[in-house]
Amino acid sequence: MNGLKKMLLRFPVLYKLAILFRFLVDEASFASWVWIAPKKFMDKSHLRRTWDFESSCSQEFHNRVLAVIAGRIGGEQWGDALEIGCSEGVFTSYLATRCRAVDAYDISPVARMRATERCAKYPNVRIELLDLAKDEIPGQYDLVFAMDILSCVRGRKRLTAAAKKLVSALRDGGILVYTDNSMPLDILRSWGSHRWWGPCLAMMEPDDCVQFLKTRFCLQLVYREQYLPDQQGGRDQMIALFQKGPVPGGKTDVESVEEPVASVALPVKYTQ
Repeated sequence: MNGLKKMLLRFPVLYKLAILFRFLVDEASFASWVWIAPKKFMDKSHLRRTWDFESSCSQEFHNRVLAVIAGRIGGEQWGDALEIGCSEGVFTSYLATRCRAVDAYDISPVARMRATERCAKYPNVRIELLDLAKDEIPGQYDLVFAMDILSCVRGRKRLTAAAKKLVSALRDGGILVYTDNSMPLDILRSWGSHRWWGPCLAMMEPDDCVQFLKTRFCLQLVYREQYLPDQQGGRDQMIALFQKGPVPGGKTDVESVEEPVASVALPVKYTQ
């Protein structure tokens, strides 16, 4: 395998094509599973330990997301939070020490069991089962986390319905935290103009999803960042914050890592 990789590296175009082919094969398999049997697929993935959210790469990314939120709404208690797709509760445990209350949901019974064990010491955390594509979200929150979850909802109608539930779960002035990993940037820059794979895989790239959330649901995009990991093995990620309702002061500029603007105020209920 290493020999094949070395050979392909001599031919950059072939190497990029090989990466693209592997990406598309993996995405096609993933899309079919999450469309046909998402709960079974997520259970198997957790049993196989497909994702390691305690790895240094994951911790680096989680720390970045937490820092972005703290930079927007301050480092004090963050009010009531909703986390969709909590997996085994690693990020949930980080929220538990920062939020007044955390309701965390996952489609996988295996994930829910492990998250419940991990977060048992936090009385302000509640963990339940929920299928975002089918189930309604009870309650409203100051913060709603949709981290690496909307890419699991394939098809425009299903994505629209799922996003509508997330927005409805936000209180006025609340913040939607959206993240998702995209096609590797070197491939996206080389082959991103090819529009056929989105419809074929029923997928929406993070840049398109950000625009979709902003225009379809009249959310204010207040921060966006293309996160590039420092460590080898990390993933290129989109981080975006949306506010429900008008931004205080009437400012509509988008804050980025290059162009800082005014911070986002917390919902009225939280500041009381």
